[in-house]
Amino acid sequence: MYLSRLSLNEFRNYKQLALTLEPGLFVFHGDNAQGKTNLLEAVSILAMASSFHASNDREVVNWFAQEHVAHIDGTVRHGEDDLRIEIIIFDPTPPTFEMHEQAIRQTHSIELPANSPRKRYKINGAPKKTTDAIGHLRVVLFAPTDLHLVDGSPDERRRFLDRTLCQIQPHYCQALMKYRKIVAQRAALLKRIRDQQEDPQMLNYLDEQLTQLANQIMHERQRMITLLNEHANTIQQTISGGREQLQIVYHPSFKLDTNWSATEAPEQYLAQLRESRKKEILQGMCLRGPHRDDLEFLVNGVNMLIYGSRGQQRTVALASKLAELAFMRISTNDEPVLLLDDVFSELDHLRRNYLLSQIIHHDQVFLTATDLTGFPAEIVKQAHIYHVVDGTVTLQNEISA
Repeated sequence: MYLSRLSLNEFRNYKQLALTLEPGLFVFHGDNAQGKTNLLEAVSILAMASSFHASNDREVVNWFAQEHVAHIDGTVRHGEDDLRIEIIIFDPTPPTFEMHEQAIRQTHSIELPANSPRKRYKINGAPKKTTDAIGHLRVVLFAPTDLHLVDGSPDERRRFLDRTLCQIQPHYCQALMKYRKIVAQRAALLKRIRDQQEDPQMLNYLDEQLTQLANQIMHERQRMITLLNEHANTIQQTISGGREQLQIVYHPSFKLDTNWSATEAPEQYLAQLRESRKKEILQGMCLRGPHRDDLEFLVNGVNMLIYGSRGQQRTVALASKLAELAFMRISTNDEPVLLLDDVFSELDHLRRNYLLSQIIHHDQVFLTATDLTGFPAEIVKQAHIYHVVDGTVTLQNEISA
């Protein structure tokens, strides 16, 4: 699997872009704030239907887009078959700019029909729902924020699991989206019960729904962690010269017993949920469920969140991301596209060289960097080098010609 074509229109700082691509290593270099990360963001949206870089979809629409619409269009080559993915993103409330000599005044909004989606998908020209658009292109993203996988928030570690599982398990993505809706509905109901506006028995139906969905989500997360551990430890040992053993431990907020059957597990979770009901009503929030799960990274039995050095934490993050790559390859019998967003500047010489040795023969890699300093000559020679300046992407040999 690889991305053979990428077209952008009014996406971030790209007014218009068309790239023809092939397997191999692509290096996009240039100064900061020129659009390198935006390229990787567009590719990740084709795969995951959401941005790793934006808190709201409207942020990706160019501020000066006349129709307040951004287009992402990509073609995925899988064997001998081509699959076209189109995503249209609307910004009905664009920012307003004051008139001055070199600025454009934009004051109008556009009216969309009620309940009209702000993002639309097409696969080979046929409209699709969000869950049906995910996973046709599969990517593994490694950005500077991923280096904080160990010492960051639990939300980042849950996102690490969800981004991967949603791309390879459509039913997981569907369950996750339903689960998030149930959690939101249940939290609102808990507040009303706390304020004596509803009967606590109203929770029963939502509790059953939550535990059924939680069972699916937790099962897939546990399976992923088991498979990650088969690869992450080997990578950790290699980078550390055999001195360190890595174990990734899954900590669900529900008490979990792998001996429970598929029917018994939801019943056990339901009982735990009811034990927490008084506390949940008092606090007005859902205190148990996959939205509160976490991961623990142990090196030689020591918790890296608490006791790990900066170097150890980054090694663990690197090992975990490369294990994710292996997990996706094994789960799909295919190579995902690897996206590396300026991570080499954040890694020391040892870890940088190890990562380069692992990716150079990967099917397709998109890598961003501020410059080519530190890249071995043999890597640069094999790569497709592009220079990015203010939303313009130029093939490097055309610059030096």
